[in-house]
Amino acid sequence: MSTGPIALVVLACCIALLIVMICKWKIHPFFTLIIVAILGGLAFGLDHGQIIGIVTKGFGDTIGSIGIVIVLGCAIGIILEETGGAFVLANTMLKLVGKKRSGLAMSLTGYLVSIPVFSDSAFVIMSPVARALSARSGIPLVCLAGCLNAGILATHAMVPPTPGPIAAAGVFGADLGMVILIGLCAAIPYTLVASLWSNSRYLRNKYPYVAKMENISADDDFEIKTDKNLPSKFLSFGCILVPVFLICISSFASLFLSADSEAMKWLTFIGSPVVALMVGLVIALFLDPKRLNRNQVYEWFSAGVEKSGFIVLATGAAGAFGNILRSTDVGNYLGELIAGTGLPSVFVPFIITALIMAAQGSATVSLMTGAAITAPMIGALGLHPAIATMAVAAGATFATHANCSHFWVVTKMCDDMPLDEGYRLVTVGTALGGLASILMVWILSFIIVP
Repeated sequence: MSTGPIALVVLACCIALLIVMICKWKIHPFFTLIIVAILGGLAFGLDHGQIIGIVTKGFGDTIGSIGIVIVLGCAIGIILEETGGAFVLANTMLKLVGKKRSGLAMSLTGYLVSIPVFSDSAFVIMSPVARALSARSGIPLVCLAGCLNAGILATHAMVPPTPGPIAAAGVFGADLGMVILIGLCAAIPYTLVASLWSNSRYLRNKYPYVAKMENISADDDFEIKTDKNLPSKFLSFGCILVPVFLICISSFASLFLSADSEAMKWLTFIGSPVVALMVGLVIALFLDPKRLNRNQVYEWFSAGVEKSGFIVLATGAAGAFGNILRSTDVGNYLGELIAGTGLPSVFVPFIITALIMAAQGSATVSLMTGAAITAPMIGALGLHPAIATMAVAAGATFATHANCSHFWVVTKMCDDMPLDEGYRLVTVGTALGGLASILMVWILSFIIVP
């Protein structure tokens, strides 16, 4: 089996092949990861009679740990999107902070909405709100859209039940409750720094135009109006926050309760990600009681399964590739090599994932691939699995640019924003946000140790 420098060369070739197959040859990430896993196993010199077994075990173990959770999270996001619950979150944030702090309202709204809703969908849903606020307040659209985008991308990559961080946590074997808490913390500096950039005097002066309000209005109280019958605040927040609360309570109850106690057993059950998200899904079903019938529920559930299918399969493929790497010594060798350079270990998964993100443009694929590559080395790097998950998440939203679909969603939904403006707003903003979040993760790595 290849060892030392030779194994490192094989790993570099595997990463290069991943990027070429996904970006240049346009091969689906699922097939790319499986093919590279098999070829990598051969190149590393693993027993060719065992390679397929290693691949299938990695695939099955990964899907078995997070597959159901990803589907449930997608279903909650779709129902929240379809019923107008996202608008309820926006209205609540607007009333909470006031119209004079519309940028803060957009940041908080994006931060909350993107916990269960995909980033592209979240921005499409909420961009009319930013446009309406711009038209009514006279604040440049670039400021409000940037603040909204800052909150959206932060939690999209860092806070479960969004599928990306769930997938990365599954690859690292991290406790989901710990990932949620660290993710909520790491997403704050990302949102804050990217929002400050979006609201900077430089961008305000360079792009001072305000939006024209279309098909949506705001009344004198600055409440966004739509033609939908919006659900209650209690249920809209509940379908997001209740699962998060249950998972976190279960994760940290072991600090105070005996593992054999009946209370701990029940908390472990109701706080398991599957049960907690099922509770959130049931709450989401009642967001619009008038539409609560068998056909509509079937439609929502089907959409959740369809939307999560790619993520579940690609995550399993990333697990397969990761299992190949774990079967070699390349992770330990690279970890020890980097540890000898003096570079803080938490920056290793961040840099690797940021490079993958820059090359292929999908935050979710970058999360899964970065986790698969770096998971075998976290022992040598001395990183807690939850910290490693957040380091990868920070890298997955670093410097989003024109090869990413989200970049074009933002620019197109903001009056066809010119390319140079998009780079200044989105790419620079996400670069600053990514640096802020990895610094927070670095600080937390001194507190949360293996």
